Amino acid sequence: MTRLFVDKREVAAIPPDINSLDQVIRLVEKDHISGGTIIRQVQIDGRPLIQDASIQSLPDCIANKEKIEIFTGTLHEVALDSIQEAVAYLERVEATTPMLANSFRTSVGTSAFENLKQFYEGFYWVNLLMDRLTQSFRIPLNAGQAGGESAEEHHNKLASALKALIEAHEKKDFGLMGDLLEYEITPLIQGCKEIFAAIRGRILSEG
Repeated sequence: MTRLFVDKREVAAIPPDINSLDQVIRLVEKDHISGGTIIRQVQIDGRPLIQDASIQSLPDCIANKEKIEIFTGTLHEVALDSIQEAVAYLERVEATTPMLANSFRTSVGTSAFENLKQFYEGFYWVNLLMDRLTQSFRIPLNAGQAGGESAEEHHNKLASALKALIEAHEKKDFGLMGDLLEYEITPLIQGCKEIFAAIRGRILSEG
């Protein structure tokens, strides 16, 4: 029988008609966490679900799992942790994107495409997080500033640059990809960090 823990406290047995992790999460949200609290991490048999790259989707069946652990936090706590992770990612990207750009200009190999895949996935997560934060805390993007322009203008400019990068990728125009990465996208990363800093300040002021 799968044991269920919420914030290190074992809760009532999982009903027999619940057999997927999605159902378990809905059960926890309904019966075991209070308003204003959300799930921040899920572990299955000691392995973090979100951080484990080998887990691609929520398990369809939990019958063979020994323990599911769910950790919660307030919306503010989760938001601030997520912003910290996003800024750390952007700082890594800011340092490495020029090298990625150069790899597409010189010798395009497997590693370049693997790094590009991680780049796409990272920016997808960053954009999704920014959208969720502005919606959850009712922060209009046009209220902030980034790089001397409105945060909304900056956000649209970045989205346009990423779209152009994907189109160049589809056309296998590797030289253009290198130019877009170095001259269009890299200069916008600092603005992304400024937007997250502004959102963080707004959240802390409401804290």
